[in-house]
Amino acid sequence: MRKRKIITILLASILCFVFVGLLGFSCIFSQEKAFAQDETEVLRREIRVLNLVNGLELSLEQMQIVRGRAQETQRLLHESRLYYDSRRPELDQVLEEIKRYRLENKDVPQELAQRFHSLDTELKKERARLQKALQSLARDTEKCLEQHQLHAFDSYIPCIIPPKGESRIGQAVDVKGISERLARLRNVPDRVYEMRKAQIVGNTLEQMKLRAGPLFDEERTDEVAEGLGDFYDRLRGLSDVDFEIQKESLAREFATLLKPQSRPLNLTQKIEAFLLAPEIVPILDARIEKARSSD
Repeated sequence: MRKRKIITILLASILCFVFVGLLGFSCIFSQEKAFAQDETEVLRREIRVLNLVNGLELSLEQMQIVRGRAQETQRLLHESRLYYDSRRPELDQVLEEIKRYRLENKDVPQELAQRFHSLDTELKKERARLQKALQSLARDTEKCLEQHQLHAFDSYIPCIIPPKGESRIGQAVDVKGISERLARLRNVPDRVYEMRKAQIVGNTLEQMKLRAGPLFDEERTDEVAEGLGDFYDRLRGLSDVDFEIQKESLAREFATLLKPQSRPLNLTQKIEAFLLAPEIVPILDARIEKARSSD
């Protein structure tokens, strides 16, 4: 009996050790996966900024101005982040107290409500101050760009693979790739399509969100989803002959359908979001050094 207990304890210890080890590996794997995703997103942002810089063909003087404005932007953002961090403990404490009262369905005391409104107003003022400063930097940057550069930037769409031709700043439309994607959708059996239509539309929306990033307009999600569903239904209703005739125009229509997922930005907002991004500083540093060494 004693021997059986000892064996049971040993087996339990071994299983516990194995479980903890697997859990540790799982945590490490999750961390590595998250880190890899972060690294991938950094590379994506760097490539988008590179495409923008290449397309604008900035002069040495313009690069120096843009770099200075971008560095000032990062300084302001850093200072604002420090300010928020300094106020966060007090705000968290106030919110926890408010939560306790509301969990018991009690009214929030006036003094506590005043503390919250005071902190909230303070943070809103800081946010407004920061936004005003960033907009000023973006407008100053806009003044250093030539008219053709402003026109190119106004039509800029963030991309990884730039289009071929004279203007290499926008997003290329992969007509062949989209046509193949649409053809695969047409080959899905009717029964399967009807069962999974909502999932197919949802997957497309998720891809759009990934491409658009923070620019995705969440308020238009239902409208875009309805447009995608109508397009897919119409696509599947075409005969094989009609599809072959129209597949190029359908691909371009589909590409256009995917574009409205982003909130429209004016030129100043685009400059603030892309030309004054932190990724542009090391890129311009290298370009400026190269330009100076070649003189």
